[in-house]
Amino acid sequence: MKKTLRYNYRLKPTLEQEAKLVEFGSYARGVWNLLLSENMRRYQYDKTFLFYNEMAALIKDLKQFEEFAWLKAFDSAASQQVARDLDAALKNSFNKKRLQKFPTFKVSFKQKKRHDDSFRCVNNANCIRIEKGAMSLPKIGKVPLVLHRKLASAIKTATIQMRHGKWYVSLTQEVKCKSAKKILSTLIGYDINSQLTVVGSNGWYVKNPKAFKKASGKLKQIQVQLSRRKKGSNRWHKTKSRLNTLHGKISRQRLAFAHEISCTIAKSSDIIVFEDLNVKGMQQFNGAMVNDNVMGMLTELVKYKAEVNGAVYHEIGRYVKSSGICSCCTHEHKLGLGIREFECEKCGLVQCRDLAAAKSVANTGEKELIANGILVRALPKSQ
Repeated sequence: MKKTLRYNYRLKPTLEQEAKLVEFGSYARGVWNLLLSENMRRYQYDKTFLFYNEMAALIKDLKQFEEFAWLKAFDSAASQQVARDLDAALKNSFNKKRLQKFPTFKVSFKQKKRHDDSFRCVNNANCIRIEKGAMSLPKIGKVPLVLHRKLASAIKTATIQMRHGKWYVSLTQEVKCKSAKKILSTLIGYDINSQLTVVGSNGWYVKNPKAFKKASGKLKQIQVQLSRRKKGSNRWHKTKSRLNTLHGKISRQRLAFAHEISCTIAKSSDIIVFEDLNVKGMQQFNGAMVNDNVMGMLTELVKYKAEVNGAVYHEIGRYVKSSGICSCCTHEHKLGLGIREFECEKCGLVQCRDLAAAKSVANTGEKELIANGILVRALPKSQ
């Protein structure tokens, strides 16, 4: 079994190549806005939409006019990918299960003062390849990149995007998953909270590094400097770039931490059990703490990495009680958020709140897996 993943690499283009990348990003945005406006005009006329085949034919016909000569300078496969994206966005907006809004126009750099455009190239006839530390892109040339990890398969598509002032490329790779284990010997439940990033039922835990909180002082200093600059001046743009760079550093620190922890969890046991947290609901009360603790990102990373390693990933119900349950006699308690240790009212055992919650998650997940037929016998509990 193979799973499609994305490998991200840092690009280091020259000044001419960077100008070309910005130009191609604006072309992709222009194609999107052009096709979307044509769809809206068509709907007002006869209540119908243009889908991929019709949009691809429209792009081909428009290349004949001088007003749309920029379509010839753009990669034809990349423009077709924009049409595919708009086709998927239109269909998802009418799907009641997806709950997506109707696609909107993409604003230009002059309006938002930012370069965050992206475009996707298709590897036709091996036009996208990596040779001698550089990536060959159609109509752009060989762009140097930082190849920090080897490719797992042939390149299918390459998505180029600027994030926080730096260029990145995301390559589609097919990774072979390990075969599912017939004998599942270890099961560990994990509890995610604000004090510690994650606590395992086997006693393993990781502290929250709080990258945003550590950089909050520097962020505040730069934001005060930005407020005192004249908007649009050279010093204002330099300070804005410093602020953007610092936010990018915080984002990369969070992502690196989440990948490191998720790899450790995915390789630690045969069965991994988490609780289904309502992250969006928790952000309404303390969004900075939730974002700084990578709560939503961690479970998504562990889920696909467990599948690649041949482990079983399971989530218990969102409304199943896990906190405040004694790990010895399963007696339930009502605890405030400030209480980190408690004494059981029934058996008198003093225990850590987070560790008891992780053991409760493991016990609940084990019962649900047995009920679903994945496990046929009770497993020995970790000490």
